[in-house]
Amino acid sequence: MEQIIPPHSTEIEKDVLSVMCNRPELIYQIEDILDENCFYNSDFKYLFSVVMDIHMSGVTITQSAILHRIIPSGKNEILTTYQEMKRYFTSERMFLSNSEILVEYSTKRALQTKAIQILQMIESNETIDEIENEVTEATTIVLSRNKSTEAISMTEAGEGLLELMNREKTNGITGIPTGVATLDKITGGWENDDMVIFAARPGMGKTVAATFHSYHGASIGYPTALISLEVRPAKLMGRMISNLSGVNSSHITKGNLADNQKRIVNDKVVEVKDTPLYFYDNTRSSDINDICRTLRAWHRKYKLKAAYFDYIGLIEDRTVKNNSDQTAITTSVMKKLTRLKNQLGIAFIVFSQLNRENESNKDKRPSLNHLKSSGKLEEDATRVIFLYRQDYYDYNEAESRGEGFTPTHDIEYIFAKNREGELGPVLMKCNVAINRVYDAASLTPISVDKYARNEVFNGAKHSFG
Repeated sequence: MEQIIPPHSTEIEKDVLSVMCNRPELIYQIEDILDENCFYNSDFKYLFSVVMDIHMSGVTITQSAILHRIIPSGKNEILTTYQEMKRYFTSERMFLSNSEILVEYSTKRALQTKAIQILQMIESNETIDEIENEVTEATTIVLSRNKSTEAISMTEAGEGLLELMNREKTNGITGIPTGVATLDKITGGWENDDMVIFAARPGMGKTVAATFHSYHGASIGYPTALISLEVRPAKLMGRMISNLSGVNSSHITKGNLADNQKRIVNDKVVEVKDTPLYFYDNTRSSDINDICRTLRAWHRKYKLKAAYFDYIGLIEDRTVKNNSDQTAITTSVMKKLTRLKNQLGIAFIVFSQLNRENESNKDKRPSLNHLKSSGKLEEDATRVIFLYRQDYYDYNEAESRGEGFTPTHDIEYIFAKNREGELGPVLMKCNVAINRVYDAASLTPISVDKYARNEVFNGAKHSFG
């Protein structure tokens, strides 16, 4: 392969270093955007590190201070470089702009190295998955390159506050409506800075909630992505049509319908065909790096406002070396989702499965310590909402005794973390058969004494109602 000279500029590197050595009081302007890798020349790179060490320690940058750092290392030739920089100095006028150019060159060199690695992998006939890992890392290099850090003034913060306050409201809320008035009243809808975690044991209604809320937002014009790694798109569609038609979703997907029901379903499928809801093809990949790449493309194409993930425990990450360490995988996946959400500026609603610990309790309602595999879920969430259906347990108990069972359709949305609101349980209704979540007759707080003492609510009584 032909030798390619890495992009760099010796003159600009000298110019930046000369300002640092002659006008050290200006170093604060670039201390957050430059690092040693921004310099291609090895002597310049080392001198930069020495000067920055002295600067960060609070000592005045002098020839004596430079010598004190250099002599123990044995790199005495760096003193000559320092003296050269002292003589080279002409003006600090281009200091910041030249520093930003060095950042660009540094990023290009990193990308060039990565590109060479990718070409070598192609020549060696490596797998597409392995090559894609390198491509993903190349994207990360660009997204994470050093940038100037400017403070946001009180004036700018105030303007932002007024913009938030004066946002146009839909049915009294500023975010994306959830489809349930009770939930909208508490949350204000899903906001573009939301990272909402829904967590539950199997059978509690995770997929019901994911399909119901995602469809409602899309149906009123908010482009939405639904990433389900458990249920394929055709069956997700069946659940949504079930809610719209009132026909049992299981009967729809199994084809157990009368002719008039089939006509109703057909009409509903036609009716919703232009709804801006986009399903992820879960047969292709369940890897977070592929999912992130797909969502970036969808955001450019469809202008997404929200993305739902059902559920995080099924998402893989090929960059985690130990693929049996579920905690490491979940932590890495959540970190990448959080970074992507911040880049796209849209609401993320992530579903997670709880561990079995609460199953051994008499009261099976969960708390934050039941979140499966990773505390990173709670850490990054703006809200954590647990789903709980007593019907699930009562039905199993009645069946074990050979007794009949009449469902209440009660579902509790338990707010265990809520950065901008109260904590506690909210009673709503959920008809699992037709995939529908709806308001209870009244917003009455659930009478469960343990909530007042539950550690997840920090000892505070619930305040909804």
